Amino acid sequence: MSQRIKVYSYSIYHSANSYIGIILAQRSLQGLPVDIERRPIYIPKERGIKVADLQGGSESAAVSLYHKEDCLRWAKKYGIEIRFKELDEFRRWVKRWQEMKFSREELPARAYYAARGSGKEHLLDAAFFRASYVDLLDVNDESVIRKIADDVGLGGVRILELAQGEAAKQAAIEALAEYDRFGCPGVPTWVVEGEKFWGKDRVDWLTEKVKELSLRTAL
Repeated sequence: MSQRIKVYSYSIYHSANSYIGIILAQRSLQGLPVDIERRPIYIPKERGIKVADLQGGSESAAVSLYHKEDCLRWAKKYGIEIRFKELDEFRRWVKRWQEMKFSREELPARAYYAARGSGKEHLLDAAFFRASYVDLLDVNDESVIRKIADDVGLGGVRILELAQGEAAKQAAIEALAEYDRFGCPGVPTWVVEGEKFWGKDRVDWLTEKVKELSLRTAL
């Protein structure tokens, strides 16, 4: 009998590449002896506000536009519903993120960790992505988090209360530290036995690695 294989899965809720990659990985790994350890992370204010800032890099307007076009192609190819907000609206979001108490994506990440053990954390996780890329809602907004938690059968008020507590805070900090310790180059990244697979275009390679390990442990 094959042993269960642990896969660490790092992402940010407002990352189109993460949204598509997480869905593709779930589909590809379905039925395999794998335990996916979801690790939503956030961007500390001292690092910046954009996803590229997380790694100390930058992204030109041309690159940003290409990534959007590329994600639309991927979503169409794999039947994934996706929408993008208008650029002016996104800029307003960025300004709001810079002024809010928490770091970007910190509060939804904390909410996920607060929900662990409820049996519904996977529903909350998927709902945060859908809110970002189908409903075009800002998952950094407390009212959005509260409604999503209510919608998936978790008490929104209670989840927000727990999300702002010490345990959820430490879980989010530890997830980011783990991401850094593994040397992850960006999101989404999956780590299997120390080997990293970065990007939605590496899901096939991730799956091959899991299958290889599964055969090895079965011998």
